[in-house]
Amino acid sequence: MATEALAESRPVVTAAKGRPFRRPWGAIALFLGPVIVYYLIFVIYPLLATFYYAFHTIAPAKGKLVTTFVGLENFKHLSRDDIFIRAVKNTLTWGVVGPTIEMVTATTLAFIVYLKVPLYRFYRVAWFTPILVSGVIVGLVFRWIFNYDWGLLNAVLRAIGLDVLALNWLGRRDTPLWVVIFVHYWATFGYSFVLLLAGLTAIPDEIIEAAYIDGATIIQAVTRVMLPLLRPTFVTVLILSFMGKMRAFNVVWVLTNGGPMHFSETVATYVQKRAFGWGSLDLGYPSAMAVVWFGVVIIGVSLINRWLKRQVEY
Repeated sequence: MATEALAESRPVVTAAKGRPFRRPWGAIALFLGPVIVYYLIFVIYPLLATFYYAFHTIAPAKGKLVTTFVGLENFKHLSRDDIFIRAVKNTLTWGVVGPTIEMVTATTLAFIVYLKVPLYRFYRVAWFTPILVSGVIVGLVFRWIFNYDWGLLNAVLRAIGLDVLALNWLGRRDTPLWVVIFVHYWATFGYSFVLLLAGLTAIPDEIIEAAYIDGATIIQAVTRVMLPLLRPTFVTVLILSFMGKMRAFNVVWVLTNGGPMHFSETVATYVQKRAFGWGSLDLGYPSAMAVVWFGVVIIGVSLINRWLKRQVEY
């Protein structure tokens, strides 16, 4: 009787081995179809169109826009464009300085929160909050802060007797780029901080405890155990930070608009001006700039990934 009851309680398995497996194409199309359509329209098509227009020029003729194939003329003109060269120098400077400062700061703050110093919960929220603010709002707020006449920074400097340091931060030749780098860093370091904190949290507690049992101090545990295990996360975060700096637009556009005299111009803002701001209607030349910069970013990411991967110890 017990055997019969046990047999009745078991689920009945149908003989489906002989049936051919059929993929649920209807469900696949339902879930992936909208994503694929969106990707084709807003990613693949603009990318292919950019490469196409880079070898053409667009000019009005007989009441309509005429597209003419010009080969490599747009790319040749880039080497003679002083504004583009300055924008490249500014962006490359940003692409080196920005991620360096951001990674050092974000790593330090991640360890502070991970080690649960006093008020670490407050720090975790405070350091992540700037990433939630729109880049346009950040640019507007810091534009007021760095205003020469009534900005908060100069007002504080004058109040404490440091009038000599109250500069026209956004109107000089040597300071606007560094102001933009600082403001963008303030707005984005929270993202790197959260990713690095997540990487630290993923480290098994047993490894840390074993280091302490072996007599390691906190400094030794951080430098010889946690940092080596954090290197794969560090690679990802550094690449994301580099890519963010190389295509940054909104903060620069609102804060300085690339000025004065293009001293804070970036490739992203210059492409926007040549494509839509100057009213030339020619998308060929800015497309050539975008293609060249796309290649620069790909090469930069590959070099960073290749260099850092060699440092990773498994």
